[in-house]
Amino acid sequence: MDLQYLLLLQKFRDATGGVLNDFFLQISDLSYGIFIWMLACILFWAVDKKTGSYLFLNIAVNRFLMQLLKLTFCVYRPWVRSAEIVPVETASGYSFPSGHSVTSASNYGTVLARYGKKHRPLGAFMIVMLLLTMFSRNYIGVHTPQDVAVGAALGLAVVFLGIRAWEWIDEKPGRERIIPIAGVVLTVLFLVYISLKSYPMDYDEAGKLLVDPAKMMKDGYKDAGRILGVSLGWYLERRYVRFSTDVPALTKVTRCGVGVLLLMLYELAFMPAVTGAVSVGWIGFVLTFGELIGLMTVYPLCFSRLEAVCGRDRGRQAA
Repeated sequence: MDLQYLLLLQKFRDATGGVLNDFFLQISDLSYGIFIWMLACILFWAVDKKTGSYLFLNIAVNRFLMQLLKLTFCVYRPWVRSAEIVPVETASGYSFPSGHSVTSASNYGTVLARYGKKHRPLGAFMIVMLLLTMFSRNYIGVHTPQDVAVGAALGLAVVFLGIRAWEWIDEKPGRERIIPIAGVVLTVLFLVYISLKSYPMDYDEAGKLLVDPAKMMKDGYKDAGRILGVSLGWYLERRYVRFSTDVPALTKVTRCGVGVLLLMLYELAFMPAVTGAVSVGWIGFVLTFGELIGLMTVYPLCFSRLEAVCGRDRGRQAA
């Protein structure tokens, strides 16, 4: 039944000459990769620090759980299950659950949970974007309905339960230590699990592996690095940096402009260069861990100290 639905969408694409293909590809791309971290960074550095931290944590936890499910169930993509399925673009790895649905639920769900009641049009827009993202993965032909439904449900559950957990942590000093401890424990257990478990070794007619477990484990290492980086980065900033978003508009713009540029250079230039030069699977873990520590602790430490120095200099000049 699930594949019949994808075939129905495929017939619609063919009948319309793929007129909506680019639109749904762009909708899909907005929920993954560098874009999800951009929103978290802008909120965290300059707009609403608490919501930004929630977003970082929710994305990291959701991606971690998504990889855990993918590497546990090892469900093949729709076109592997049926040669009749011809996707608009292919995707690597396992199919269940949809990573784009998980991360879009993290992104749009966090904004909805934090601002939806006060800003209903924004909340409605977040719901529409989530639904469009889910549908886009079916329309493109890379996920079944159950892939996107479970992905979105997982993402939203983590968002709404997570916000309650973060609020509970804020109620009493000392509880924040739970986050880095949990991050370390979960990372170690996850890495041991994905390294020792068995994976299906099925081949196509040309003798090529349908899904290479080694590549999927590398993706798992990356998200393990993310959850460890976010949990430690959140704690270190909260404990030692303590920057404020209550700053002039120009300062906010400068923080975001410089920070987003650095993020783009890291994601689009530095990481590909390093992973292309170093074949060790664990390099992805190191790179993503460093990225999240940098976004949540190192960069805030740098701009807060620089702003303090510039403020003192302006004070002396005024005197």
